Amino acid sequence: MSVSSSGSEITITAGETKLIFEKAAENENPFYHFAFNIPFNKFEEAYEWTKEKVKLLWLKDYDGFIADFVNWHAKSFYFKDPAGNILEMISRFDLNNPVEKTFSTAQIKNISEIGIVFPYDTFDEDVKKMIKEYSLDYFDKQPPLEHFRAIGNDEGLFIAVPENRVWFATEDNAKICRTEVTFIDKNKLHKLILTCD
Repeated sequence: MSVSSSGSEITITAGETKLIFEKAAENENPFYHFAFNIPFNKFEEAYEWTKEKVKLLWLKDYDGFIADFVNWHAKSFYFKDPAGNILEMISRFDLNNPVEKTFSTAQIKNISEIGIVFPYDTFDEDVKKMIKEYSLDYFDKQPPLEHFRAIGNDEGLFIAVPENRVWFATEDNAKICRTEVTFIDKNKLHKLILTCD
């Protein structure tokens, strides 16, 4: 992927989106979950391409490396980057996004998911506030669960969980880390900022 740096930031271009990391304070060790949309007809190619480069995460629920989200009409696999972020490549079969070229990072469409972590005690309240403030809706393929809320659509989802819930594909407890997301919904530009205070 295209990477540029400026001061204490690095910017990674992922299709139509940009992922920006800022240097954390020395006493912090933030990590995040995010997913990349990949063409639905390139899932197997992307899987083979990725497993040559990184160690994929074993999924106990699927007894393998591939998650088949039947209700979402999607398949995905997971791995970690050197900073401990939990990455996912996901093909959403309801998106009409085939490509003919051999899979490479150039076929990554966008960042389609970002994990949002709220305090356990105020999780319901915080999720409802976020939905109202940004005029969002729950993902129509995923009914809200007690400790898991998917908000948005196939093009972009917030995966909201309470602090200390174990992230899928790992044994890592979710923690609140500074997060800023700029996104467009219903032709309106929004900026969501979460702090770790």
